[in-house]
Amino acid sequence: MSDGWSDKRGRHLINFLVNSPEGTFFLESVDASSVCHDGDMIADLLEKRILDVGKENVVQVITDNGANYKKAGHLLMERMPTLYWSPCACHCLDLMLEDIGKLKAFKKPIAGARRVTTFIYRHGRLLSLMRKATGGDLVRPAATRFATAILTLRSLVKNKAALRSLFTSDEWVGNKLAKTQVGLNVQEIVLSTEWWSAIEDCLRASTPLLRVLRVADGDEKPAMPEIKELMIYAKERINLGFPQQNKQPLLKKILAIVNKRWENQMDHPLYGAALFLNPGKFFPIVSRNDDALVGELRSCFNDVLAKMVPDANVRKKIDQQSVLYEG
Repeated sequence: MSDGWSDKRGRHLINFLVNSPEGTFFLESVDASSVCHDGDMIADLLEKRILDVGKENVVQVITDNGANYKKAGHLLMERMPTLYWSPCACHCLDLMLEDIGKLKAFKKPIAGARRVTTFIYRHGRLLSLMRKATGGDLVRPAATRFATAILTLRSLVKNKAALRSLFTSDEWVGNKLAKTQVGLNVQEIVLSTEWWSAIEDCLRASTPLLRVLRVADGDEKPAMPEIKELMIYAKERINLGFPQQNKQPLLKKILAIVNKRWENQMDHPLYGAALFLNPGKFFPIVSRNDDALVGELRSCFNDVLAKMVPDANVRKKIDQQSVLYEG
């Protein structure tokens, strides 16, 4: 795995790590400030680390989603035919959520949520009243990850009644902030039925994807065998969240974003092969007679087998065993 970042001195550093069943281990960090960060250079840096580890031990290379890393990944797969490259699943899912948040139906409500939380946390007296009304704090959006904006929306909806009561309470009416234009704007947002409805729609679109992100970003168990099935389930949940006829154009835009990000960056044979080899997830698919998906997963497994096992005799034995496994 590689991860690029810049330190306080403006140096561009690239970290190289190795993940295995034993855990994730740091290899080294390279100062790449003085070199061109094109695909060829990144491919050379990655290739050296792969050879250090032993290319026979490397199944997959995971990098950033940038165009230069994408080029590097394809160059590596040309140089090492048994290798797979894929972009970071967490980054892809976060970008998916960010794209959904940019939709016209959600962009303004999300901005409103930021305005509400910022206003409350800037004023100590109001913050104290909010904590008293809600019994705690709101989740505030972070600059580095769009997924936190979704957590903010969830936090607001959870405390909807308390927040609406706060902005109609005597304490608020008697507060000098209630007379300011900014305060009046925030009050209008919190008391707006349309704003809450838009936030709830945004959560229907994003919460299923947030569940996938939580698994992809977790370290309790390998995410690879779960991702494809979770994405299928997430799309089903999004579909069910917008049954109204007047919401169909919005649903179409949401699914277009999800499908585009998945197909361009995450629709990877390894995800299908891992699901095929995950009996706890694969056999329920078989039992519900989803022949199309079973066939797709078998095809993914065959693709991975052909790529990763160059020895035809070994490949044949594995294929025979997989037929017995599939039943």
